[in-house]
Amino acid sequence: MILNVIREGAIVNNNNTIDKSKEEVEQEKVQLKRIKQLIDVSKLRYVSENVRRLLDLKFTDDPTCFVDYGNQRETYKVIGNHFRVILYIRLSREDGDLEKGDVSGSIKNQLLFLLDECDRREWDVVAIFCEEDISGADDNRPEWKKCLRFAEVGNTEIVMSKSQSRFTRSMEMVEKYLHKCFPEWNVRFLGLVDHTDTNEIEGKKARQINGLVNEWQVEETSRSTCATLLSMMRNGQFIGSVAPYGYMRDPKDKYHLIPDPVAREAIQLMVDLIKHGMSLKQVATELMKKHILTPADYKESKGIKVYRGKSKIKKIQYEIEQGETLESIADKFFVTVKQIEELNKGASFSEKEIIFVPYVQQWNSKMIRDIVTSEVQTGTLVQGKTKILSLKDQRCIPKDESEWIRVPHCHAANIDYETWKYMVEKFKTKKRNKPDNSGNISLFSKKVFCECCGHTFHKTNSKLKSGENKEYLECYGYKRDKHSCANGTSIGVEQLSSYLLNAIQEQVKKYFDLSKVKQEYFLQNIYVNLDEKISQLNKERIRIENDIETKEKVFAQLYADKVSGLITENEFSIIKNNNVQEIEKMKTRLVDINQEISNINIDKQKQEKNVELFEKYKNIKELNRVVLDEFVKRIEVGKINPETSERNIKIEWNFYTT
Repeated sequence: MILNVIREGAIVNNNNTIDKSKEEVEQEKVQLKRIKQLIDVSKLRYVSENVRRLLDLKFTDDPTCFVDYGNQRETYKVIGNHFRVILYIRLSREDGDLEKGDVSGSIKNQLLFLLDECDRREWDVVAIFCEEDISGADDNRPEWKKCLRFAEVGNTEIVMSKSQSRFTRSMEMVEKYLHKCFPEWNVRFLGLVDHTDTNEIEGKKARQINGLVNEWQVEETSRSTCATLLSMMRNGQFIGSVAPYGYMRDPKDKYHLIPDPVAREAIQLMVDLIKHGMSLKQVATELMKKHILTPADYKESKGIKVYRGKSKIKKIQYEIEQGETLESIADKFFVTVKQIEELNKGASFSEKEIIFVPYVQQWNSKMIRDIVTSEVQTGTLVQGKTKILSLKDQRCIPKDESEWIRVPHCHAANIDYETWKYMVEKFKTKKRNKPDNSGNISLFSKKVFCECCGHTFHKTNSKLKSGENKEYLECYGYKRDKHSCANGTSIGVEQLSSYLLNAIQEQVKKYFDLSKVKQEYFLQNIYVNLDEKISQLNKERIRIENDIETKEKVFAQLYADKVSGLITENEFSIIKNNNVQEIEKMKTRLVDINQEISNINIDKQKQEKNVELFEKYKNIKELNRVVLDEFVKRIEVGKINPETSERNIKIEWNFYTT
């Protein structure tokens, strides 16, 4: 039995590994040594975790440093120049700190710069707050908020930063804290590089101007970055941080995806098992039995960091029960005997002995469904699914599906388009095919519908006098309300199976009974018109691209004519507006042409698959769920004609018919 679950804290190390020369290493040693000399640990009340690791500081934070004692707060008396100072350090890409990846270098540089100033003025550093890879426009920075709280409760007289922009790039926060809250708390703010000092009243306008300029810079950088990323997405370049399951980054082009052979094999196994009638729960069990890692575990095995919350399960404490063997325990937890032995060296594995079993994350239905229904698996790059509310509100919200950026044929497919469509149709509704008692999907589940009321036919069982169990299908609409449907007669599962098998055999025979000439004509009918349409679209695309290039050259000449005075500003504006509108229309048409060509290629693939289907089932002898799914999309069963005692059965095929 399981006695306990041991969890391991997930500590993310943000320091990048870079090669450094001996001179740089020595310089860093000197830098660190000087920083440690300037820090008086006895006076520190709080230090951010990243700074503590960098300097290897061994002390405990003061738990009362963020507590507001109100009127009972002790009054601090400044002796000489010994003001209490807190340092705020921030690193971000907008300031160029992370371009080379040496994050710690910038922390040390800022620390040394600020500490040296405090030492020169004989000020006491009582706290150090540090943020990494975060924008100054973000008002929810955790260390920044701690810094403000530390000042609010009266534990400092001075807040010092390298510059005002390091402290905040928000004009709203400049007004709120530098010009309102800090004076109320008797706190002074100093930005050393830009000479920001809230004690200087005449410098208020300069601080406000700096605040506006800093905010504009962030907005401009954000707009520029968003435009660049949007252009990359529209051009089919992958901009995500981690490749989706089934793919990895191309070593030759980091913006291109290529199939991951191991994950690709797992995806194809999932698809095959589902098409053979297995439920998602059964597929998950099969994947675990084959020791196929979940997406998160697989990424970790490749050295990719995965966020798992505050902690993760590492191993399980287990007491061996009567009759259990090492093999049965390994099968129970979907691990190998070798893994258990390595974790319990020297154990005898006898009854009642307590051992440790490695924890392996288990597959679930949602993981599998998300993978096999992901459009990315078809070779279409789908990006831009979410957006950030604003610069000041970094919450990420989902976009409407119509706003997603889809670019087909960007990478090799792990699932062909028709199979993917089948998976989407299969799992798009909440009422999915339920497995029977044996765990398999019923042959006609969600396939047979009533011609009269549109409801599905449900399977029922009936015992014959001989004791034999016979299966029937009957209309659920009639069963629920006999007045709403007149199709009350059931149909035997065996009878319908026989009818469908004969219908499928006839379709296959119909194709192979064609003469060779007719078969070629059949295929020609499928492809010739499509190829001709693609050729016409390509010609139109080339013509439009040439027209755009011509108009852009004309526009450049017009601009030169305006500069030289050959045409007036007004004339230039009129011609320019007309040109821009025409170019935009042509670019829109180019997008439509590319989409049309993509759709035609998908149609061609569909027809090719139809021919493969006939070849595959040339000698079909029996009907099963896989065959039914490949040939039949929907079956409609009508009511029995009282005069002929026959009923209409309509089949909607999944393939092209002549």
